[in-house]
Amino acid sequence: MSDYFISVIIPAYNAEETISRCLQSVFKSYYTHFECIVVDDHSNDDTLTVAESFPTTTIRLEKQQGVAAARNRGADLARGDILLFLDADVTIYPDTLSKVAKTFVSQPGISALFGSYDDQPGSPDFFSQYKNLFHHYIHQTSKEDASTFWGGCGAVRAEAFRKVGGFDQNKYSRPCIEDIEMGSRLNNMGYQIFLNKHLYVKHLKSYSFFTLLKSDLFDRAIPWTMVMLTNRQFRADLNLRHEHRLSAATLILAILAVFMTPLSIWFFGVTTILLATFFIMNHNFYRFFLKKKGLFFTLKVIPCHLLYYLYSTFGFLIGSCKYLYHKRSI
Repeated sequence: MSDYFISVIIPAYNAEETISRCLQSVFKSYYTHFECIVVDDHSNDDTLTVAESFPTTTIRLEKQQGVAAARNRGADLARGDILLFLDADVTIYPDTLSKVAKTFVSQPGISALFGSYDDQPGSPDFFSQYKNLFHHYIHQTSKEDASTFWGGCGAVRAEAFRKVGGFDQNKYSRPCIEDIEMGSRLNNMGYQIFLNKHLYVKHLKSYSFFTLLKSDLFDRAIPWTMVMLTNRQFRADLNLRHEHRLSAATLILAILAVFMTPLSIWFFGVTTILLATFFIMNHNFYRFFLKKKGLFFTLKVIPCHLLYYLYSTFGFLIGSCKYLYHKRSI
């Protein structure tokens, strides 16, 4: 086993309902050469009290500053060769830290890595299951050579983290794409990022339709578009692979054809062909849900998936407009 010393850094805000389970899982790790740092982002519940009941280093920020600032503060105090960032609403497996260390040993050329949610989300309701399994599927079917980063379970060499300046806490004062943006900077500076498909954490968070929509549209699609345009980086990675872009275009064209159908019956045929093409392109996605959750669940997934492409396209348009407006105002 490697002699890497791992600093586990957990930012937390009003996380009293999940932080105990998170820390319990960390301290059940087979790998023992680590420290755990919990940064309380000025919570108004018992998050800090719960964290202090474990053998952790705890810090309370003087005011709420956001997850990026909390992670940076934890990194400032970290003594580890490897910084492993975990969200306060996840639990890890006993071998998670071992897998992190082994991956850095077996692949000395990488500077960062991240994993995915597992396929058994903690919350039983439909939208939580759908959202987390969607995340799992995307990460499990993406290329291992990544151009982004994920703060839910992501590790980075301390030296590389400090050279890129950590997370941008000035731009991202709330949970957003601060991890994706840092991954983009790592990638632009020539650091290699690895998607470890065998590195899992369990997500405990519950989603409603509206929190899912907010997360996908306002916390992902719009700001991610602005980062891509700013950095001129359009690499086909994670949710931005070519098949996803083509699926979005096909669905938009199908909707336009529907509105054109009253003008000519031929547009009905065009709509049918486009929708058939969309479902063929995404058949593996639906097969995944069919295998994991059954037919009834998969039938409920389909309209959510169609809506996902619609509001993601809308988010791209809004993000592009915001980028152009900001560029003109400089």
